[in-house]
Amino acid sequence: MDYLTAEVNEKDSVEYWDNFYREIKIQHESNFCLLIKSMSTDQSVILDIGCGSGRDAFSFAKDGYEVVGIDRSKQAISANKTMKNHPKFKNLNIEFNVVDLGNVRKLNDIIIAVIQRTKKQNKSVIVYVRFLLHSINERTEQILLDTLSANLQKGDQFAAEFRTIEDEGRNKVYDNHYRRFIDADHLLDKLVTKYDFSPILFEKGTGLSIFNNEDPFLGRIVVEKN
Repeated sequence: MDYLTAEVNEKDSVEYWDNFYREIKIQHESNFCLLIKSMSTDQSVILDIGCGSGRDAFSFAKDGYEVVGIDRSKQAISANKTMKNHPKFKNLNIEFNVVDLGNVRKLNDIIIAVIQRTKKQNKSVIVYVRFLLHSINERTEQILLDTLSANLQKGDQFAAEFRTIEDEGRNKVYDNHYRRFIDADHLLDKLVTKYDFSPILFEKGTGLSIFNNEDPFLGRIVVEKN
């Protein structure tokens, strides 16, 4: 698939995700969220990029993390802001913003704002991207990684869970939207050699995020900025 076709397909999926978050509510946290919490402390600020329904963002916040969730779906962010105003969530240290990753200036501005806030508190940033990378094309991924690499400070982390090339032929519960399958080994190599991160965790396989009758083949990467 060429860049132009992929870019069109990715943008076409915005309406799909608005409808998805309008109709489907998944509120329990993911296994990847539990893993990252087991590897970190609430002295880290979570920047949840592609936060979707907010399931993991709220889970981090309920455990004491400061959380900033961003997504390009206005429907998802609107729903999350409404939920944040519920009495049981209103005291959480969490905020949500609509950000299209293709908007370099807005993405850069919010990353800088989060980093500046955390450094004043002597905290580090964990950029959390679950099921995001395979939903964006390579050009948008490059914008994201370039922007993160240019701004993250030593000790900040990037944590990603995504569908790999091994997952392409496997059963999908939701299979009517743009999806890209990622070479996990190549991505890790790029993060280390091009973007100056050091690996903390790398794994791939099945059994990581079973949903109904779907057991996707996923990659998990956690790296730290040098």
